[in-house]
Amino acid sequence: MGHSMRSSRCYGATARLTVAAIVGALVLPVVLLSAARTGAVDLAAAHRRAVVCALSLVQDDASDAAVDAAFSSRVNRTRIGEMDAYESRTDGALTGLALEMVGEGFRGQMKGILAIDPSLKKILGVRIYKDKETKKRGGKIKNVAWLSKFNGLSLIREGGFGVKISSKEKGPNVVDSITGATRTVHGLKSMINSAIAGYLAGGVLLEPLDLDLGVDAVTRATPGYPKHLKNPPHLRKEVKRETLFVSVGVTNLALGRPVSCGMEDEPIIGELDQITDGIKKSGPFDFVELDPGPQWVQIDLGKRQTVQAIAVWHFYKNPTIYNDVIVQVADDAEFANNVRTLFNNDHDDSTGLGAGKDTAYYARWWSELVDARGDDKKGTPARYVRVYSNGGASIDDMTRFVEIQIYGEDK
Repeated sequence: MGHSMRSSRCYGATARLTVAAIVGALVLPVVLLSAARTGAVDLAAAHRRAVVCALSLVQDDASDAAVDAAFSSRVNRTRIGEMDAYESRTDGALTGLALEMVGEGFRGQMKGILAIDPSLKKILGVRIYKDKETKKRGGKIKNVAWLSKFNGLSLIREGGFGVKISSKEKGPNVVDSITGATRTVHGLKSMINSAIAGYLAGGVLLEPLDLDLGVDAVTRATPGYPKHLKNPPHLRKEVKRETLFVSVGVTNLALGRPVSCGMEDEPIIGELDQITDGIKKSGPFDFVELDPGPQWVQIDLGKRQTVQAIAVWHFYKNPTIYNDVIVQVADDAEFANNVRTLFNNDHDDSTGLGAGKDTAYYARWWSELVDARGDDKKGTPARYVRVYSNGGASIDDMTRFVEIQIYGEDK
């Protein structure tokens, strides 16, 4: 009888555990689904609040009911090219235009709204409605008082467009940075400027061009130029260059593509295919050396592609200014048809290809970046890319290439 009672108790316990497991298996998905729906509802509400607050339709402490009323009565969803946008109007007159912003912070994705004033020339407001940043540091980008510093800044400024966020630089379009939140602030700046660049380009979705310049990808060498050598008259001042915004999803079209050159013989050092192997380091054997005098290398993209940017790395471990750098594109390998010059710093026409107005520069690990987007920001169609160089202006007269990358959408 004792054995029977123990068996009965064991059976009962097992049955209860089984029932609990079944109930748990049924309830857990419901709980998770409910949480997901709640999160989606909360995000949608945060989005509506960001839109109407950035458009200055309500105060940031307005009730949810007031936010919903303003959104439903004053805001119309629209599209500008590829971009989602929101218009606010009063008696038919435009009072603001809001654009979506997406970017990466220190801890993950950030989303926000950039509002433009009725003149469509200045920032009306900025709001963040999704982020994973810590409250003490990166989370401060949601502080309304700090965000209000963007209000009234022009979309277009002298020498470029968009805003700068810096604790050192001062200027009409510069906002003071947030201490201890460098990566978060950089992400916000990219978000704002990507939205502005896309809007100015007619609604094209754009993102900052990523050249992959991490410490493992390049040789972080910035040697000083020999003091006894005279700088060329058209040498530019070294300042941080403006971010180049390109279409979302661009890739390096030159990777692994065949390379030719103007020399009859093989390169003095290295192989031509090193120029498109994706390696940007400037080590003892990470370059291709050509003969003295004007030389060129040429990349065949395999078919006509739309090029948006070209990055050129000469050998940069030694302090060198390369002479007469010219970047051209064409539809044929002989460069006889539809030749277009995208960059030319041959200021005295020593190559015979025409005098250029671009500046000379030090070869550096961040490359010389050539903007190929054109006036319409849509890119330059071409199959062949040719880069000229006429030796170095410092140590010797050899031309040394490390890498050339050509960015566009592979279609």
